Order: sequence, then structure tokens, then C-alpha cells
Amino acid sequence: MANSRHAAQLQLVEVDELTPTSAGAVPDSSRPTTAGAPEPRPPADAPLDDAPPESGVAAGEDGWDPDDEAAPHGWPARRRRVLAWVAAIGAAVLVLAALAAWDDARRADAYERAVSVPGLLEPLDGPVHVTWRAAAASGEGSVVVADDTLVVVEQDSSGGSLVGHAAETGQHRWTTRVTGPPAATERAWLQCPSWRGARVSGLVLCTTDLAIPVYGDPAPGESVADGLEGLRVVAVDAATGRSVGSWTEKGDVAGFGRVDDDIVVAVTDPDGRTLVQRRAGRTGDVVWSYRSLQQLSGTLAIERASMELTDRVAVVRGAELVVLRLDDGEVVVAEARGQAVALVPFRDGFAAWTPARGGWMFDRDGEPVTALPAVPSSLAIDDESAQEVAILSTGVAVRGFEVATGNELWSLSTRATPQAVVDDTLLVADDGRWAAYDAHTGASLWSHELEAPAWPVLTDGSLVLTAVEDGDRVTLLARGLRDGAQRWQVSVPPQVTRLSAIGGLLVGRTDEGVVVLAP
Repeated sequence: MANSRHAAQLQLVEVDELTPTSAGAVPDSSRPTTAGAPEPRPPADAPLDDAPPESGVAAGEDGWDPDDEAAPHGWPARRRRVLAWVAAIGAAVLVLAALAAWDDARRADAYERAVSVPGLLEPLDGPVHVTWRAAAASGEGSVVVADDTLVVVEQDSSGGSLVGHAAETGQHRWTTRVTGPPAATERAWLQCPSWRGARVSGLVLCTTDLAIPVYGDPAPGESVADGLEGLRVVAVDAATGRSVGSWTEKGDVAGFGRVDDDIVVAVTDPDGRTLVQRRAGRTGDVVWSYRSLQQLSGTLAIERASMELTDRVAVVRGAELVVLRLDDGEVVVAEARGQAVALVPFRDGFAAWTPARGGWMFDRDGEPVTALPAVPSSLAIDDESAQEVAILSTGVAVRGFEVATGNELWSLSTRATPQAVVDDTLLVADDGRWAAYDAHTGASLWSHELEAPAWPVLTDGSLVLTAVEDGDRVTLLARGLRDGAQRWQVSVPPQVTRLSAIGGLLVGRTDEGVVVLAP
């Protein structure tokens, strides 16, 4: 903008030089004039159009052309300056266009990163505010972002429904009744799982108890009153809300989760064996299946059966301790119950700890990698920017170990819990108080020691959102991920009791439902 104003001033100077119209102006001696005649000077108050014709020579009158380089100095000099300014302005436009394209590419990359790394927020370019709100049931799995639709679960006395809203604007798109009213003795629930709140495809997969009747007619061969324990899966198109499939899994449910467009479910079958299956979300077709050799006996043992799922492996504590690869169902390890005190998924493999052997990391084939004093911490966000480091907490310290050798790289004396590794930065929290360290060296980057609600980690990979609590008022602070410097702050609406990242969106919980916050 400054260059444009300067260019305009230079053009005015040129007009003054070529056509003197102000009092006292001096003609340009280099310009051709009528031979032997002094150049007349117009009166001070004469307008530009009143300048006498003798004050200049028209192009071509004297046999020269202003575009001719051999012509007198006035016109070619001005032309060269104009061309120089045009070139400069053109270069500036190209630079601005390149910067705009780079910024668009950066935002697109950040968006794709937020979608591909579960738990990350979409880029936050400024202070956030409530952009829209909707009624929703409380509880896990009651909100999911499918493609560009945010789907919420609504529950009332007549049953459970799914409601689709445009994720960006909140515009209502559709409502689909999924379940009818439950029996008086049944607990009504309806969940739409996604690992770590990740954004899913345009296929919404939701689960409910088999004892709760579906809305409308049951699928062929099914009974809504057979009294069996189990799980019902309903598939809905996110764009239209149309039901596109439904199937059931019978047995005492130990756990379930979504992997891509499939559902992995673990149950104890009527024989007491643990059955784990990956099934197509839309049709229920079995992708792979595992059934334990051992059996569970007793209600308490069956109730304690569980499954911990990541996007790569499943750790099942049923009739046996089993680690399964999710892509092909391969059994990585199967041991008798009680062999491992701690057994957790870790990246492509798992980690285990026993009193006899201590801690060990294993790869996706079940081969031991290295020894550790404990199992690695479970992180809410891990963008794999510190793949060579395993981070664990002992209760009084957070320690980093080299995965390849098991050598300790660093140790921090803190009771804080590791929460995330993002862009080579380790974020830890202790009752709402946050701190950041370099994930490779353990070097302290910044800390936030003020009292705050214990909300999940909130980051877009560039900023970290931390809360400050002052009585009934909560303020949200945006800090640089690496430097901790405050970028902006806003007051959290008083009705919001919790903030979390779902499908890249910043979602707040209220007693009535959800609010979506964005810049």
C-alpha cells in the first residue's frame, strides 16, 4: 500500500514537470519548444485545461515518437520509470499471491494433520467463541464428527435418536430415531465410538444394548425380546441420516471400538470362552475372529473381562491375556490370566510388566525390543514426532528412554502425568497445572502453575489451550506450544463444564448438550 501511494506521487511530479500549471513553475528546458519564442507562463489561477497550446509539443509534431528510444529525454525517461513501477507492483502481487498460496497450503496441511492425528484441534487462528450449540445426551460416545457432519445422540423417554448438524455452522441436517423406549429395568444407552475422538468417514456406526429394542421392525431372524446379552450395531449415512445397516453380537460384552469403518467387539460366549471379532460396520460380515481355548467360570470373572483398543492392536483380558493385531487378527501373544500385572498397547506392539521380568516392550510380532522399569504411559495425543523415545511415569518422576537400547535419556522429578507428545514437545499435567518439555532431551520449556479444571489436553499442534479458574469464572489461555508465550485469552461461557477435542473441533459440554467454539 505504501508503494502504491509513492507511485502516485511520482506521477504527479511528472505532470508538473511536463505541464507547468502552478504559479512560478519552471519549464523543462530539455523539451522542444517553438523556435526562438519564449515559452509563455499561464496565470496562477488558470485551470489545467486552460494551458496554452504553445506550452508543449504534441507527439509526432516534430517527427519523434515518445516510444522511440532516440527521442528527447522526457517521454522515454518517464516511460522507463512507469515500467519499473509496473514491474515492481507486479512482483509485489506475485509475492503476495505466493504468500497466500503458502498460507493456504499451511492451513490445508494443518487441517489434514488435525484429521489424521486423533485428539488434535483444527488450526486456531485467533480467540474462540461459541459459534453454535445443540441439545445432546451426556456420556462417552454421544458426539462424533463424521466427514463434515457433527452427529449427537439425543435420549428421552421415547428412545434414542441421532441428530446430524453441519459441523461448521450447526445447521440441522437430519434426525433419525434409532431405538425405542427401553424396558423399565433397562439402562438406555446409545454410543457412536471413535478412537480418541477422531473424525470418522461418512459412515456413522453406533452401538446399543441388545436388550433395547430398535425403532421399527427388527432385522430378519432377530428378536427384540430374546433376553440375551449382547450388542447391536446400527450404521447410518452421515450425509442423509438414512439407516444403511444393522447387526448384532451376542454374549456378555467385554469391550468394543471402531477401527476404520469396522467394529471390533469382545464378548464372553455362552461357553465362557472369549470371542473377539472384527466385523464390517455396515453389514456385520466377519473380517477375522479369535476364540480363546480357556474358559471363564463365575459371574465376577465374566464381569471383569475387558478389552483395550488402539488403532493398531487390542489387548484383551478375558479367559486369557491376548494381544491381537487389528489389521489381520494375528495373535501376537496369548498367556494365562494373571501372568502380566500390567499389559498395555504401545504403538505397533505392546508393553508388559511382571514381578519376575520387570517391564518389556514388544514389537508387532511379539518379539521383545528392550527392557524398561515400567510400561510406557498412555498418551491422549501422539503425533509420533518422538518415535525413538518411550515416555513413562513412576509416580514421582517422568522418564524418557531410548526405544532401541533402553537407555535412559532424561528424568524429570514430577508427579505430573504425561498427556501428549506433539511436534517434539511433551505436555504433562497435574490437576489442571500444565508444563511442557522437549521430548528428546527433557529440557523444560514452560509451565503453567495456576489452578485450573482438569480438562483434556487441547492443542492444534501450534498452540496449547490451558484454563485458569477464578471462583466461578474460567478463562481460556492460548500459549505457544514451544515457548509458552500467551497469544490470546477469552472467558469460557459459564454454562460450559468441560472442553475437549472431537474430530478436530473444540467442543464444550453443558447440562443441556454441546457448544462448538471456533475463531
